[in-house]
Amino acid sequence: MKVIRSSIVAAFAVAVAAPLAPTAVARQQQQPPPASQQEPAITGAARVAANAPQTLSLADAIRLAVENNLATLLAQERKHEAEGLRTESRAGLLPNVSASAYQASVTQNLAALGFQPGTFPGISRTFIGPFNNFDARARLVQNIFDLSAIRNYQAGRAGVRVAEEQERLAREQVASGVALTYLEALRADRAVSAAQANVELAQTLLKLAQDQRDAGVATGVDVTRAETRLSQEQLRLAQSQFTSEQARLNLQRVVGLPLESPLVLTDQLRFADETVPTAEALVAQAAENRPEVRIAQEEIRRSELERKAISAEQLPSVAFVGDYGVSGITPTNTDLPTRRVAVQLNVPVFNGGLTRGRAAVAASRERQAELELGNVRGQVEEDVRLALSGLRTAAAQVRAADESVRLAERELEMARDRFRAGVADNLEVVSAQTALADARDAQVQALAVYNAARLNLAASTGRAEQFRW
Repeated sequence: MKVIRSSIVAAFAVAVAAPLAPTAVARQQQQPPPASQQEPAITGAARVAANAPQTLSLADAIRLAVENNLATLLAQERKHEAEGLRTESRAGLLPNVSASAYQASVTQNLAALGFQPGTFPGISRTFIGPFNNFDARARLVQNIFDLSAIRNYQAGRAGVRVAEEQERLAREQVASGVALTYLEALRADRAVSAAQANVELAQTLLKLAQDQRDAGVATGVDVTRAETRLSQEQLRLAQSQFTSEQARLNLQRVVGLPLESPLVLTDQLRFADETVPTAEALVAQAAENRPEVRIAQEEIRRSELERKAISAEQLPSVAFVGDYGVSGITPTNTDLPTRRVAVQLNVPVFNGGLTRGRAAVAASRERQAELELGNVRGQVEEDVRLALSGLRTAAAQVRAADESVRLAERELEMARDRFRAGVADNLEVVSAQTALADARDAQVQALAVYNAARLNLAASTGRAEQFRW
């Protein structure tokens, strides 16, 4: 069984214009995993919602994605497939009833059976017929005791439980991916607001530079410098608007909404110092809730039952066999009821080592499943501890980013006062303006990373589908 990690973190430390993408675990912010170990991006919706909402909360986005996304729909179909296999395995425990009827015209060559003319009295020719033959009957076969069939049915039920947990895992992964996509849309909207504020500030400072030049305090260089800064901020605003539109379309595609429909996101990015349980409590919660752990446990149970089913093929089985019907020349000529009732004992003797080889394969798969469970439990604990550490780090980054914005605003105000008083040119103003724009971007990024870390912690404990901002 391939272990799929549901812990996710978004690469929010990239440039503002770059779209966000989920990765496997928090530690991979520092070093990306090999390509073979990276989780695939969330798939799009396989169908579009009939009634598209005008507003969308995170809870609605997760609900729509679970209903419409390809990954969850495929997981549901795999569960139906497992239920069909369970029904198929149960057939060995239920009666097998069949019926047949035929009306035949028969000729026979007695020489083919060893009866030559003169060999037996009364046989003068070897060809007899044609003569009519009719038979109609119902047959019943019922296993009285077949341990292998019992174990196969139990293994089929275990397979359904595996498919159910895999469906739950798909829901968790879709919920995590949708929450990150929703978060990226919120971050992009917040970046647009910050870019608009930077443009308005640049326009104000350009007006100040023009007024100072008209008053003879500033030079044309100061005005040109302010105009250049305004152009740069307008470019960043256009890039932010494009990224916001891209993130919104991606969100609509993932949750299954019409791409042409307008959409307003109702949730907002927030920061609040929350009391987080201890790592030990979170690890215990994750060990109980994570679908990967349950899948590994059910895989062990299924492998064990499959091994027992194969081993039981070497044991005798008992079945009831019976039939009842009428036979004669025609359905209305000399037809008489006939029957057969028997208890059949089947004893396997030797099949060339086939059963022994299959049992060895099943035993190996059972041991592999046990090893996978140990690996999954270790990975779950690592995911929780890394997510907890990432949340603490992200909270500290938000506080530092807020302080940076405050200091940058103060620096800009002081530089503007010096320029307005005529004791300095606007080089200090533009430099402070650039610092403030960068601080605002860093603030948006830090807030997004913090919320992604909260989502990562929820996913690491198996609660991504219930996560809310």
